[in-house]
Order: sequence, then structure tokens, then C-alpha cells
Amino acid sequence: MRRLPRLAAGISAIALLLVAPPAGAEEPPRPPAPAQVPAPAPTASPPGVPPTAGAPLQGQLALSLQEAIAMSIENNLDVQIARFDPLIAAEDATIAWGYYDPRLFAQYLYSHLETPVASTLQQGRFLLEKEHLGTGGISGVIPKLNWQADISYTGASLESTSSIQSLSPQYTAGLTANVTLPLLKDFLWSEPWLAVKNSQIAEGSSQDTFRQSLMDTVEGIERAYWELVASEERLRVANKSLESNLTLLDQTRAQYDVGVVSRVEVVEAEAGVANSELDRITSENGYRSAQDQLIDLVLGPNLTPGSTLEIQPTTRPDVVTYDIDPEAATAKALENRPELAIARANVEAADLTRRFARNQLLPQVDAVGSYGYSGLAGRTSPTPDFFGNPRTPIPGIGRHYGDTDDDFFSGDGARSWTAGGVFSIPIGNVAARAEKRRAELELTRARTQVRREEQRIVLEIRDAVRNLRSAQEGIEAAERRRLAAEEQFRAESIRLEHGESTPFDVLLREQQLVEAESQKITAIQIYLNSLAALDRAQGTILRERNVVVEQARTLR
Repeated sequence: MRRLPRLAAGISAIALLLVAPPAGAEEPPRPPAPAQVPAPAPTASPPGVPPTAGAPLQGQLALSLQEAIAMSIENNLDVQIARFDPLIAAEDATIAWGYYDPRLFAQYLYSHLETPVASTLQQGRFLLEKEHLGTGGISGVIPKLNWQADISYTGASLESTSSIQSLSPQYTAGLTANVTLPLLKDFLWSEPWLAVKNSQIAEGSSQDTFRQSLMDTVEGIERAYWELVASEERLRVANKSLESNLTLLDQTRAQYDVGVVSRVEVVEAEAGVANSELDRITSENGYRSAQDQLIDLVLGPNLTPGSTLEIQPTTRPDVVTYDIDPEAATAKALENRPELAIARANVEAADLTRRFARNQLLPQVDAVGSYGYSGLAGRTSPTPDFFGNPRTPIPGIGRHYGDTDDDFFSGDGARSWTAGGVFSIPIGNVAARAEKRRAELELTRARTQVRREEQRIVLEIRDAVRNLRSAQEGIEAAERRRLAAEEQFRAESIRLEHGESTPFDVLLREQQLVEAESQKITAIQIYLNSLAALDRAQGTILRERNVVVEQARTLR
């Protein structure tokens, strides 16, 4: 079959367009590790993003991978939610310590009491007594020892019409100290002290939980970033394929117009264009979805339904062959993984509970005691005695309330003290014994969970190392397939120039080349995700990405 000269030129143009190496086919040299990019202030807007709150995002935003991570730590709502956990845990620890805060207490009571009487010793029909009574002091518990102590001061004023009451008003005062000292049960291991220790462990675990969440977020950002890069490459390949198929269709129609080819070949070329258009639509949709995913992670709540912002990734894939030692990677993971630190903290908490449960098996043996002073003062009662005679002042009794405590802490003071003990134990002590057995079971379970976590980490490392090696080999295989598909398409194009092939065969080879290029893009994406997964499995992803946990933990 005769071919026009312009057909050969058109086929050559298609071949040059399709076999041009795709972006990422030739791996550029690894750029130097970017320095940590300071995250923008919450009120600042990245380039291309309007500063107005709630306004649609517009324009273009060029971002490196490191910049995307830094901005996500600033804006991502999942990270913001995780920041509250350590703060809440710190407040819980403070609440637990609050049990040991000294407590000031005070009480005042006034009473007016009229008592009917029928006695020759009492004048009148009623005995009237008015009393003012006040008590104040301080009490507290010594941490860990659980020793309780209080000191109180009591003062009272009593006015009475009693015929046998020599003082009215009569003032009394007392200063008393009381102690209760647990010696067995609740000594060193009480519920409040257990709550303090558990809250401290929980506070430390909350830091590890935040670090775990931050690691997952950074890995998710990196995956979303490389997904956008891959989607951009797939869209480029789809656009290139559509352009080449349109060129082939124009050439085939020109041949049909001059009677060189049949209508069937034109239809085949049109089908190739339609297939390329479908691929381009699918690729563009995937690209837009990848844009939304990364924008949501990087800019948080700034994404709105009317947003037209496009992120332009500036970090390009860099393929380097790594030889990973699984033993060394596992050692890093066992040292750095927050999940393992959380599991070990659970063991520590379970051990504390076991110690407390063992203490509760002991009988209650408390030493109790008190020591205090009493004082008396008042004025001679105006009520005559039961003989009807006026009362005479009592020697040595002060007239004012302040005189009640003159003899406190002196040899002339009225002292009182008590000392004793309290013993108590439930018969059988069934509940305490069951609590101890339960605590021992929980401790054993927590230790088993640590071993299970270590085993899971070993499996993750093995899987991550295997996936990375497979990804490296996959890139090599995908590149060989791409080169072979490129050569097959070139050969088929030459055959078409010499009349030994058809547009359908060229389209078939072109589709195979597109598939090979897409496979190469996917292989590189899998490789990059495998690198991130390995760093996450080792627990080093934050350090490798220059993320400072202390800075990221600060509440925005």
C-alpha cells in the first residue's frame, strides 16, 4: 500500500512525542536534605492563599515536602486535637495531687435555748442560755505515708441565767492536735497515692500517644504528597497520549481523504482518541482528588467548597538503592516506637496496682493520738445564787475572752492527751484477696502485651524491609518494561511508515507504552511510600523529617 510523505512525518512526530522520557524516568541526583522550614504563623497566609478567613483558596502554592509537613503541623485539625491530650493528662495529675492539699476549716454556731424548770435551786420558770461557738483549724494528709493530722482551735461564749452558774458570760477555749497513723494497711500504698502515681504514668503516656499520632500524620502527609506527584505525572502521560492520538487521527483522516486508507482505520483512530480522552478524564479526576487530600492535610479548615487552589510539588522523587539491615532496623524500632513505650507504661501502672492490692490484704492497724490545752475566763454572773445572795468574783479567773489562752503552753495550763490504736480486718477478706488476684492477672496480661507489641514491631520491620526491597526491584523491572514498550512503539511506527502496519497496531503499542509509563510512576510511588513506612516502623520518621515534638506539641 502506498503512503504519502506527510504520513511518515506525522508518525515520526507521534513517535517522538510518546518516547520522550517522562518526568521521573531519569532520576535526578538526590538534593541536599532541606533544612527545617519554620511553620508560618497562624494568621499568615501562604503564597497564593487569601488572608481573609473563610474566603476560597485560590491561585497556586509551590510546596516542598518539608514545607508541606511544617504547614500541616500548624494547620491540621487532627494534630490540633491530639495536642489537647497531654494538657488534659497534666491537669489530671494535678487533680490527683490535690488530695494532699492542706485544708482550712471553720465553723460558727449560735444557739438560744430556753428550758422550762421547776426547781427550788433555780429562780424563775425558765433557764435561758445563749451560746456562741466557733471552731477553726487546718488538716492535711502526708503524701505516700497517708498519715493524717489536724490542729483546731475552739472558742465559746455562754450567757446563762442558771443559779448554779458562777460565770456569765463564761468564756472557754481549747487547742487540740489529732493524728492518725496507718501502720499496715494504707501505709505507703493508699488509693490517693495510687491515683497520683497512675496519673503521672498517664501523663507520660500521653506524650507518647501524641508522638504516635504525629508520626501517623507525617506519614500520611508524605503519602498524600507523593500521591499528588504521581497523579500529576499520570495526568501528564494521559495528556501526552491524547495529543499523540489526535495527531494520528488527523493523519489517518488525511489519508482517507486521498483514498490511501479505508474508513475502518479512521474509526480505529477515533476509538484510540476516545480511549485517551477517557484516560485523561480519569487521570484529571484523580489529580483533583489528590489535590484536595493534600490541601486538607496541609491547610486544615481553610479548604472550602469554592476553593480553586492548586499545590505545585517542588520535591521530586529521588530513587536510591538502600541495603537495610533488619536487625539494626528492629533495634531502632524497639528504642524509638511510642507504642512500645505506652505498653511498658501500662506494665508499670499494673505493677503499682498489684502492690496496692497486696497492701490492702493487711489488717488495719492505726495509731491514734491527741494533745491539747483548755482555758476558762468570764465575768461573775449577775444572777444570785440559789440562796439569793449576790455572787463574789472567783480568784484567778480572767474577765475577758483573751484571758482563756493565757496558760496555753505553760505549766499552769490545763492539758489533755489521748493515745491508742485501731485494729480492723474483714473476716475472710474475700474482696481484697480477689483484688490481688485480679491485679496479678492484669500485670501478667500487660507484660504479655509488651511482648506482643515487640513481636508486632518485628513483623512490621520485616514487612517494611521486604516492601522496600521489592519496590527497588519493581522500579528496575518497570523501567525495563518501559524501555521495551518504547522500542516496540518506535518499531511499529516505522513499520507504519513503510506500509507494513496499521494505525490500530500503532495505537496498541502506544497504549502499552502508556501503561508501562504509568507502571513506572506507580513503582516510584510505592518505593517512596515504602521509605516512609520503614521510617515509621523504626520510629525515626519525625527525626528524619526534622520535626521537633516539643514545638509541635504547643497548643495553637
